[in-house]
Amino acid sequence: MIMMILKPSQNYFLLLGLWQDPRLLVTAGRMAEEFSSHQVLVILKTMVKMKCRNSHLLKKMASVLHKHLDSYYVLQLVKLTQYLVVLRCHDLELLAKLKMLLFGFLKSSVIPADTAAIIRVLAMLPSFQVEEIIINKAAAVLPQCRLHHLSCIATALVKWNHYDQLHWQNSSEQCVKLLQKLNDCGLQRLQKANNLNRLLEELTHVNGEWFGEVLSEETMAMCQCLIDQITRANVLQLSFFLIKTNHCCPSLLDRIASVTVENIHKIHPFGIYFILFLFSALNYDPPANEEFFESCIQHLTSNLSCFETHHLVLLGHVLAVAGYFPPVLITRIFDVSFLSKLDAQLEVLPDALKQRVRSRLMKLNRAVCLECPEFHIPWFHERYCQRVFHNSSSRINPLRQHVHRMLTEILGGSHYARTSVLTPYYYEIDFECVLDKNKKPLSYMAQNIPLDDMEGIQLRHDIKDEGRKALPPGAQRIALEFLGSKAFSKDSCHLKGEPAVKKRHLEMLGYRVLQIPHFEWNSMVLSTKGEQLEYLRKYLYGIQ
Repeated sequence: MIMMILKPSQNYFLLLGLWQDPRLLVTAGRMAEEFSSHQVLVILKTMVKMKCRNSHLLKKMASVLHKHLDSYYVLQLVKLTQYLVVLRCHDLELLAKLKMLLFGFLKSSVIPADTAAIIRVLAMLPSFQVEEIIINKAAAVLPQCRLHHLSCIATALVKWNHYDQLHWQNSSEQCVKLLQKLNDCGLQRLQKANNLNRLLEELTHVNGEWFGEVLSEETMAMCQCLIDQITRANVLQLSFFLIKTNHCCPSLLDRIASVTVENIHKIHPFGIYFILFLFSALNYDPPANEEFFESCIQHLTSNLSCFETHHLVLLGHVLAVAGYFPPVLITRIFDVSFLSKLDAQLEVLPDALKQRVRSRLMKLNRAVCLECPEFHIPWFHERYCQRVFHNSSSRINPLRQHVHRMLTEILGGSHYARTSVLTPYYYEIDFECVLDKNKKPLSYMAQNIPLDDMEGIQLRHDIKDEGRKALPPGAQRIALEFLGSKAFSKDSCHLKGEPAVKKRHLEMLGYRVLQIPHFEWNSMVLSTKGEQLEYLRKYLYGIQ
């Protein structure tokens, strides 16, 4: 009610409130006509941040925008266009006006940053027909562009070329030449780097496939050349970069750990959290591993008051993945009053963050139950997990069908293996089979255990079904998992934290876990069915 009686001059109170409570967006819709151009921009930014899909509110904001368009300067127009595209605005007249204004600014732009930003957002617009002047403007500014500007232009060029939006004579050839020039400019800029702080500043906003394919390896090499410049002032920024790029570089990680321990009381607890996130996610242990983690944990547990309720859950999960369960943090999180406070806070968090926090709480609950029974924390996520798996269906993909047929051939029948099995504590595994003490498969059919319908929707097996009966003496339950590229750090065979934890927990549940990496299964060595059969047979039966 307070928000409803605000005077137009007090609209800034509403704008401040939007960041704290997305429910105020409804109030914003009722006051739309009173908003200034800046306030409309703030509300659209808030809608993007909150992932708000309120079509009525979006239409209101779009209608107000028509009278404000001429008051925005170029970078505001860029942001505005980006917000409208992300929110899926269908006001074609408004989008057409934005195209015209942006194109006008591009023609007169002489600033590389502005040119790159305009090109990036023009590429986001639907059905945009590229004119040759855009390519010429891009070519003219390339030598002056920073790395993230080059990334913006590269992303646009690749998209336009892929969707055949370049229609003048020799346009594709011109685009390819420009991309090559762009790659050369990026490499030259990297090779000239001699200051880690400036390099990290440029890398902060670099995204997209272009960087990963063209500059990733060279960037890591340059960071290693500048490793002596890693200090307390930039250690967090470097950690963010490694998190974003998914690189496990031992020399850089070791230096980050060393600098962190040396400056532990000078780094904000939030900074320590993100540094730990890096090591936990990449499943990397620095040389002085115990000292590093214990120093960080001691600093964090002494400053828990710095964290919001949901941040403590995220922190607890990060530490659990690394195998650490500080009693003061675990007992605080699994307290009735804390969980009640968390429930209240989740009500006003953006949906994506809300789902992430709930998922991390479940995973932390599971890890504590399996690894720290001495805490006597009950498993209270049964209904949550049932709801999550009930709302998702797992259709058999071609790889699973192919492997299931091979397992059938190896084991002697389809009744010896199951697919998409749910374990206690709700891990899903690709394939499960049981071998007796003589390494002979045990039939699920003989035990009245439901089998799979490989042709239709794959219904996951309930963890309470007969499949969890006690095994005969000496028998072994086997979990067979296929690991895609996301299970590993970039361009390496190094297993990341989450799949490593899953293996650890499945072993605690009594499984022998066989994890098959994508780079082995897809290698030339296993290019024929016979070679794949032999590989699986050796894996299953433990033959060296």
